[in-house]
Amino acid sequence: MTTFTIAANSRRRNRSSFFTNCQHPQFEPCTRRNHPVMCGRSIVLSEGTRMTTSRVDPLIGTRLGERMTLIQEIGRGGMGTVYRARHEILERDFAVKILRSDMRRDPVVVERFKREARAASRLEHPNVVFISDFDQLPDRRFYIVMEFISGKSLRDLLNTEGPMAVNRVCQILTQIADALDYAHEQGVIHRDLKSENIILTNSRGREVAKILDFGLAKLVSDAVDMQSITNQGQIFGTPETMAPEQITGGPIDNRVDIYAMGVLTYELLVGKPPFSGHMLQVLMAHKKQAPPKPSADRKDVPPELDDLVLKCMAKEPSGRYSRASELVTVYQNILQQSAVVANRKTSPPMAPLRQGVSSVRMEAALDEKGVLELRLHESVLEVAEHLRDRNLGSARITQVLATILEQEEKLVDLRNQKHLLQTQLDSIEVSGRERAARLRHAIISLTLETKGKMESGEAPAKLAEDVRYQIVELERRLSEVITDQERSEKELEKQLARLVQELQSIEHEIRKNQDALFELIQSARGSIGNSSTLRNAFGQIDELRQKMARFPS
Repeated sequence: MTTFTIAANSRRRNRSSFFTNCQHPQFEPCTRRNHPVMCGRSIVLSEGTRMTTSRVDPLIGTRLGERMTLIQEIGRGGMGTVYRARHEILERDFAVKILRSDMRRDPVVVERFKREARAASRLEHPNVVFISDFDQLPDRRFYIVMEFISGKSLRDLLNTEGPMAVNRVCQILTQIADALDYAHEQGVIHRDLKSENIILTNSRGREVAKILDFGLAKLVSDAVDMQSITNQGQIFGTPETMAPEQITGGPIDNRVDIYAMGVLTYELLVGKPPFSGHMLQVLMAHKKQAPPKPSADRKDVPPELDDLVLKCMAKEPSGRYSRASELVTVYQNILQQSAVVANRKTSPPMAPLRQGVSSVRMEAALDEKGVLELRLHESVLEVAEHLRDRNLGSARITQVLATILEQEEKLVDLRNQKHLLQTQLDSIEVSGRERAARLRHAIISLTLETKGKMESGEAPAKLAEDVRYQIVELERRLSEVITDQERSEKELEKQLARLVQELQSIEHEIRKNQDALFELIQSARGSIGNSSTLRNAFGQIDELRQKMARFPS
């Protein structure tokens, strides 16, 4: 999807990226997704980005704020150029987005930039790429310093992997919707939410979604508006995700992001946006055409997601969800229902979970194969206990059964320790993020306040020098906070890695003993006589094994 302005009165079809014209043959609307420079595709912080230009960038080596140096161009888009920068005090890399030069001309735009950038910099959420600084270059171009994230955009993943599994979609979008709800509570609207500016990264084995460019869409649209370009019939946005009120230039509120969430839900499930084609066709579809249901393209989509897409993409804002938190509830309910359905579909009658064992194997996601394995394990233990109590079969049954039960008790204890370590890691991450955020905000506030006084002539040179010293000290404290957090996390992660290794070893031993126990009870099958209890129990084992045969080994 491409972000651009649209000239309503233009006769020639034109697809551009914030005035960066994309001129394919015959001037047809650009539908190429792998065209980052001309079409403004957001490639910020995305793995695998390759810059094809060989020109020497004069900004490489530029120092920002006396403590940060631009070291590499990593992407270009409709909003500007993105660089990798090294902070000398923090000894960390950041992403620096230098915005378009046409945003620097109007003094009112400058004030709006500061206000909106400051609002965006206050967003501190685990699923939002944070802004740590913003200012202007000597030539007055705006720049914004952001968290550097290594990962792939959702669009890149769709291009390489295709549509995502329903549960994965719900897990990712739960994070995005929660971040949106938080931002909306802070009065910040994204306005250009799309798969290109959501990065998926990994944290301790968990997929984490991060939203890019919060607040930047409004900065650019305000700059466009202040230059009176909108009066010539131009509007701002990404056609594939634009709400009808954005197309018509109507009042904007948080429900434009809700609309984009409907588009994003459909896109992750189907692999493409609900409306595609020529630019004007897409825009008219958003205004006039009912959105398609994702279940029309894939049958495993639950009706709740169909309903969510249709409600999010209602033509009138009043017909949509009023808050992103409502989407969180829908996604989470689907995940919970998925686990319950999998359990119900695979559970044979009269085979309740034995007390104490459920916590051993239920930590993993309850997909159908996992539930079948759990039920088969339970049924084998049940038969072994019956044979032991009736002195049937080999004496080894009693020995192996006792070993498995002992190992499972140890497994429960280790899983509890793992949960405790993960909780401690989460707590360190949250507290570290909050402490770092307070210091970053103090640095930004102090910088802006002093810069304003310097520009107005209110601040003497001595004060400016004192403030620079204070900012350096705050940055040193920030570096210490980050370093301490990383040190604590690494120590806990080492403990967690050792624990996981021990868990895997015990799980391997349990599986070996389970196989041995199964062979022992199969050998004793001929000695059960007319016992209906044992016949039923063996019947359950046979039924479960038949179901398991459907899955690849």
